[in-house]
Amino acid sequence: MMIPMRTVTILLAAMLAVCAAGPGLAQTQTQAPAPGKKKVAAPTAPAAPAAPAWPANAAQAIYLARSTIMALQQAVETGNFTVLRDVGSPGFRAQNTAADLAIRFQALRHSGADLTAVAVVAPQLSTPPFLDPQKQLHLVGLFPTQPLEIDFDLSFENVDNRWRISAIGVTTAPAPKGQEGGDKVAK
Repeated sequence: MMIPMRTVTILLAAMLAVCAAGPGLAQTQTQAPAPGKKKVAAPTAPAAPAAPAWPANAAQAIYLARSTIMALQQAVETGNFTVLRDVGSPGFRAQNTAADLAIRFQALRHSGADLTAVAVVAPQLSTPPFLDPQKQLHLVGLFPTQPLEIDFDLSFENVDNRWRISAIGVTTAPAPKGQEGGDKVAK
């Protein structure tokens, strides 16, 4: 009888997971006390580790920041915020209509700010990307563009293994004198 390769792959992955978890499982098992000794309570399972900083790399953070602000640029440029809303998480879509987003970013639209420089300038993150207790990914920083720098505070929710916008804050401010657009990411 032939076993499909997918089944073999799943079984191997399951066996590896059990082997990797083996030492942890042994710590939670109870053992019969030796004759003449008191029964001791089994050790408790180790506490769950704190939320990881973010299981991704700097290139993915840059991509998320750039693609989100480019979607905002297209919305500001066309006056159509439907796509920006539609690429958001379910919660973002429930809280924001396209009209709500148009009102929220009205000042940015009327300022005539051009956000397209984010396509070629790397962001400078003010904090490393992090997951909050609700597992929302946060990216905070700026794009050092001229004559206006682009400041952002972005949050994302993992929906079906894709980071979706859950909150977006983007403003522009005059760039400090001597600030150069660069391709470095603050660490």
